[in-house]
Amino acid sequence: MAVRSVHRSSWFILLIVVLASVAGPLNQFKAPPVLRLLMDAFSVPMSGAGLFMSVFSFAGLILAIPGGFIFQRLGYRITGLIAVLAIVIGAAMGAMSLNAGTMLTSRFIEGIGNSFIGMVAPAVIALWFTIERRGKAMGIWSAWVPLGSIIMFAVAPFLAGRWNWQGVWWFGCFYAVCVGLLFYAFISPPPQQAAAGETVIPLHTHTRGGLRGVLRNRDLWLIGLLWCCFSFSFTSFLTWAPTFLRDVHGFSLARASFLMSVMAMLGIVGCPIAGWVSDRLGSRKVVCVIPMMAMLVLWPLASMAGDRLFSFLAMVIAFLAGFPPTGIFSAGSEAVRDEKLRGMAMGVIQIGQNVGLLLGPLAFGSIIQFFGGWQMAFWALVPVTALGIVAGWMARMETV
Repeated sequence: MAVRSVHRSSWFILLIVVLASVAGPLNQFKAPPVLRLLMDAFSVPMSGAGLFMSVFSFAGLILAIPGGFIFQRLGYRITGLIAVLAIVIGAAMGAMSLNAGTMLTSRFIEGIGNSFIGMVAPAVIALWFTIERRGKAMGIWSAWVPLGSIIMFAVAPFLAGRWNWQGVWWFGCFYAVCVGLLFYAFISPPPQQAAAGETVIPLHTHTRGGLRGVLRNRDLWLIGLLWCCFSFSFTSFLTWAPTFLRDVHGFSLARASFLMSVMAMLGIVGCPIAGWVSDRLGSRKVVCVIPMMAMLVLWPLASMAGDRLFSFLAMVIAFLAGFPPTGIFSAGSEAVRDEKLRGMAMGVIQIGQNVGLLLGPLAFGSIIQFFGGWQMAFWALVPVTALGIVAGWMARMETV
C-alpha cells in the first residue's frame, strides 16, 4: 500500500512540476506571436527583433554554472520558488515597459527564472522516479516547452487584439503567480527518503572533487553541444515562423498563431512517445539523433514550400522536435550518479541550450536582413543541425 501511495504521489509531483515549468516557455514564447507589434511599438528593426527572444537566454547562459551552485546550496524547493518569482517580476516589468531597454531587461530577468526551472525540474524528477520509469516521466515533463508555447500561441492573438501586447505580458505574469503558489504548497522531499530511518545527504552538500568531475565530464559537454545545436535551429524556426508566414505567405496573425498552436500540440504528443521509446530501447541517443537527421532535409524543404506543404512540414518538424529534449534531459540527469551534483550537471547542459537560444534567433534574423533572405536563413540551419548530430552520436547516452 505504501509503495502504491508513493507511486501515485510521484505522478502528482510530476504534474505540479510540469505546471510550474510551463511558466518559463509560456513567457518565453509570448514574443513571437506579437513580434511585429513589438517591433512597431519600440521601433526595432528586423535584425534586432531577435533580441526579444535571445536576451531571454542570455541570463541562462551566464547563470548556468552559478545556478548550479545556488541549487546545491538552497535545494530544489527554494531554487524553484526563486525561478517562478523571477518570471513574475520580469513579466510585470515587461508589461509596464515604455522603451526597448526596459523590455530587454525584463526579458533577462524572466530568463533567470526559466534557467533555474530547467535545472530544478529534472533533478526533482530524478529523485521521485526510478531509472526504469524516468524516461517516461522525463518525456511527459519535456512537453513543458511545447505546452507553454501552445498556450501562448493560442491566447496571444485574442489578448493582443483586446489589450495590445501588454495583455499578453500580464497573462504570463498571472499564470506564473498561480503555479508558484502550487509549487510552494506541494513540492517537498520524496517520502521514501525519510522512511525507515534512512540517513539523507543534503542536496547542498558539496565537494570540490565532485564539481571537478562534473566539469570534466566529456559526455555532459557533448550533450550540451547537442542541446545547443537543437536549440539554435528549432528556436530560430519557432521565433520567425509566424513572421515568415505573415510576410511571405500572407497569413493573418490569428492564422499563423493557429498553425503554431497545432505544431506545439504535436510536440506535446512527441515528448511522451520519445520517453517510452527511450525506455524500451535503453538508449537516449536514438531519440536525439534520428529526428535531427530528418530535420536536415526538412529545413531547406520548408523554405521552398507553398502554403499547404509548409504547414505539413512544420507539423512534422514540431512532432520530431519533441524527441531530442526528452533524451537530452534524461541523459543529463543520468550522466552523474550523485544526486547532489545533478543541478550542476544540468547547468553544464544549459550552457549549450542557452547559447543556442541566444544566437539562433539573432543569427536567423540577421541572415534574413543582410545575407540572402528567408531561404538562406533556412539553409543555415542545416550545418548547425549536422553538428548536433555528430555531438549526440559521440556522447554516451545509454541507460544503465
